[in-house]
Amino acid sequence: MLATASLGVAQQKNFLACPIVRDTKTVPCFLAEYEGETYFLGIQQDISADFHPPQLKHEVLVEGQVVAGPRVCGGIPLQPLSISVIKEVNLACNLMLPAEPGIEAPAAARGAGPSSKPPTPVAAPARTGRQEFVVRYGFDDAVLEFAGTRAVNDAVAYAKANPAAKVQVTGYRSQTTLSSGQQMVEAPGVAQKRAAAVAGLLQGSGVGNIAVGSVVEAGSTPADRRVTIVVQP
Repeated sequence: MLATASLGVAQQKNFLACPIVRDTKTVPCFLAEYEGETYFLGIQQDISADFHPPQLKHEVLVEGQVVAGPRVCGGIPLQPLSISVIKEVNLACNLMLPAEPGIEAPAAARGAGPSSKPPTPVAAPARTGRQEFVVRYGFDDAVLEFAGTRAVNDAVAYAKANPAAKVQVTGYRSQTTLSSGQQMVEAPGVAQKRAAAVAGLLQGSGVGNIAVGSVVEAGSTPADRRVTIVVQP
């Protein structure tokens, strides 16, 4: 029987660690260790899944809250959870564990590998008036992931449906305080890079009347690593 998480529920954990890959009979699990405990990050699925597996040979910034319930793949679950891959190479981050009896991955909604079968589209509610679309980023990153591309596409569709609309693109950056007390702050220029990249995608898709701005002050949560696209008909 799997042990339940022994840490206090809703306890925030922010830490840097090497990701660990644990093999199972179905799909790989991704874990991280901090202060003698192992935490569950996610499983290998296709690129459309919310969780994107971190890369080996790079540390990850893990930010999440301990939740009640059994361990998953041998690790304490965190929810909500934000994972950011640190760009600098760390060759020590290369641990892969073999499958063990009794340790299984949770069921995968979508199989590992490329997204060969797109999910069934869900009809979006009709949009009217001012609309805001949000693109999320990993720590100190300006590269769009799958979910961010989807938000940009939604903004493009709405702006084109309202040709006279004004479009405001604003980039933001964040900081985080690790459980050790260390503070990490994103580079000052990352907000501008994010905003410029998103504006370029909008312009390349035929959207005009775009104003671009950025917020220099750093927020304090993963949700502050973002670009907002406001479309005002």
